[in-house]
Amino acid sequence: MSNFTNRFGFIFALFVSAVILFACGDKKESEVTKETTKEETSSKNTKEETKTTSGSNQLYFVEEYTKEGQEVGKSEKFFIGNKGGYITAMLKTSAPIGVGSVDVRLERESLDGTEIIDTKPYDVFPDKSYFFFDKITFYKPGDYTVTVFKKDGSPIATGKVRIDLK
Repeated sequence: MSNFTNRFGFIFALFVSAVILFACGDKKESEVTKETTKEETSSKNTKEETKTTSGSNQLYFVEEYTKEGQEVGKSEKFFIGNKGGYITAMLKTSAPIGVGSVDVRLERESLDGTEIIDTKPYDVFPDKSYFFFDKITFYKPGDYTVTVFKKDGSPIATGKVRIDLK
């Protein structure tokens, strides 16, 4: 009987140890899952904040903005020649922009990441909410992100455009 009790005690101790290890493993995995979820939520919140910052602001692209105030050739895809080409970015804000100068940054997306191609300053009227940024120049085909920033670095709006060769 003593031999049976010792074996049963050993098996019971193994079972309890396995349950404890499994429970601790789940807790640790749960903590990792919680951290990952927090990071994903934080990342989503950052993206949502960017959208909120520019959520009701729109940045889109046209071939040309005429002297008569007409937008010609609105699209998300444009064609350029071998020597390059340009388009116009249009910005509509939900309220007056409130600053006298902005920066327009052009980034090209690639397999290696994102490369800043150019950043140009533009003067704007603080009490206006509709702007055009003429002759944003492209020399290579690809996917681009254009962002309008206030001078303090806060984004106003972002737009994506695809450039292909003719």
